[in-house]
Order: sequence, then structure tokens, then C-alpha cells
Amino acid sequence: MNSIKIEIEMPEEALRYIDQKDKNYQKKVQELLMYQLIKEDKISYGKAAEILEMSKIEYITDLSKMGIAYFDSDIAEVLDDVETINSYMN
Repeated sequence: MNSIKIEIEMPEEALRYIDQKDKNYQKKVQELLMYQLIKEDKISYGKAAEILEMSKIEYITDLSKMGIAYFDSDIAEVLDDVETINSYMN
């Protein structure tokens, strides 16, 4: 896949904490940019993973390591979903 370079303006103070040459750090930034598109309902997790040339489960796992949960429903929402699914199954 072709790549482009994006410049991001940051406060100078932030550069003290960023290793711009660290490939793992660059990968995290790319994953977080894709995650923002997911949160804006512009793309799916699967599409984000495809763009990043990784599997969906690998992408979700990486986000989890950064403290971003794939499932963000509370227990009441999950129970409602189970009830809805069960109503379609019967």
C-alpha cells in the first residue's frame, strides 16, 4: 500500500517525550488516527485494520494494550442486546 507523510503541529514541549524514529511509536500514532475515524463512524474496525495492513484482531489487541476497549457497552446494554438476539432466535 502506498504511504503519505503527514505533518502534525505539536507544542514544542511534547517533543521531549516523543521518539520520532521509534517505529512502534509511529505505529501507535497511526492506529490512534484510525481509531478516531472509527469513533467518528467514518470507518469500521475491519477497514481500519485493512488500511493498516493488519488483521482486525491484531488491531483490536493493539488498541487494548493502549487502554482502548473494543467493547464499550455497560452490562445493561449487553443484557438488552442478548434479549434482542434471543427474540430473533425464537
